[in-house]
Formats: sequence, C-alpha cells, structure tokens
Amino acid sequence: MTRISCAAQWLRRGELALWVIGFSLLGWVLAVTSTTRVYQARQERAYFSVSSEVKRDPASRADADPLVLGRIEIPRIGVKAMVREGDDDTTLAIAVGHISGTARPGEGGNMALAGHRDSFFRALRDIRDRDTIRVVTSERSYEYAVDSTKVVNAEDTWVLDPTSDTVLSLVTCYPFDYVGHAPKRFIVRASLVPPPDGGVVSRASWEVTDGGRTPR
Repeated sequence: MTRISCAAQWLRRGELALWVIGFSLLGWVLAVTSTTRVYQARQERAYFSVSSEVKRDPASRADADPLVLGRIEIPRIGVKAMVREGDDDTTLAIAVGHISGTARPGEGGNMALAGHRDSFFRALRDIRDRDTIRVVTSERSYEYAVDSTKVVNAEDTWVLDPTSDTVLSLVTCYPFDYVGHAPKRFIVRASLVPPPDGGVVSRASWEVTDGGRTPR
C-alpha cells in the first residue's frame, strides 16, 4: 500500500506541474498577443494620423516607431498589418518585416516582406493568383497583383535577388501546420499594378509623382 500511495503522490505532483506549465504557456501566449495588438494599433494611429490635433499630441509622437514603413493589406484573405524594417525575431513578433537589402516602398525592383506563418501571414495558405496586395505608406498606396506561389528550401535565397521589374515577394515558413522549425519557405510573388494617374516607379530610390520622378 505504501508503494501505491507514493506513486499516487508523484502522479498528483506531476499533474500539478503540468497544470502550472500549461497556465504559464497560456499566460505567455496572451502576453505576446496583447503586445502585438497594442503595437499594431499604436503604430497605425501614429503613422497614418494626419489631423493637426494628433500632430500636436506629444503622446502620439512618442508612440511613432521610426522603423515603420507602412502597412500591407490583402483584402480577400483578411491580411492587414504594419510593416517594420528588419526580419529579426523582435520585429517579426510585432509586425511584418521588410527584409533589409531589398527594395523599399516606392522603389523599383524586388521588395521582400517576411511574416510568421502562425500570425500575420497565416492566411497566405488561402492566397490565389490575381489577388490584390496593397502596400500603403504615408504618401500613397502601391497595388500589386499576385502572379504565382511556390515552395522553396530555406536556403533558396535567390527569391530575394533584385529584379528588373517592380515586384513584391512575401516570405513565410512552410508547411503552415508544421510543429517546430519548418524546413521550407512559402513564397508569394506579385507584380506592381501601374497607377491610374500615370505615375512611375523607378529602379532607383525615387518618389512616385504624376508624370515624373523626384529623388527622395
């Protein structure tokens, strides 16, 4: 009976430990989710607010992250997130990351954005050819149409190479439901839709203007 009693005690202790671990993990997930939502809401307000009242508000100016480049939107699948420079763990935990060294909004070439498959880019599993993607900055909105999707190895960094055309590449881990570090990458490639006002996007760092180009 003593052995059975000891075994029961260890089982109860093990059960309690599992409950503690479970609640700790739940608390961590809730904290991360809350931090992400707060960051996204604050940055959207700080980046896009144009009213004089907000501009005079010191708290709003203090919220502004200088690394924010704009917002990505994919209306059909419900993607909407602020874009921040960098693809480090800190950035990808709170935003979609712009991969350094690739084109920036308003520049010609290949602009690459990265996001986690279990957060901002979760819905990419449902993306289709010709879907509309928008990259919205404080100056204007750039619209892209999806050309293709493909799965590549994690080492296939050629998807980030410069291009002669103005394109957008979205990068996330694959498979979407993989547990742990996913071995592949899911790539969405989209081409810029020419703006109706006749503006152009150059291969260098230029602002888009009506019928012309102005250096940034």
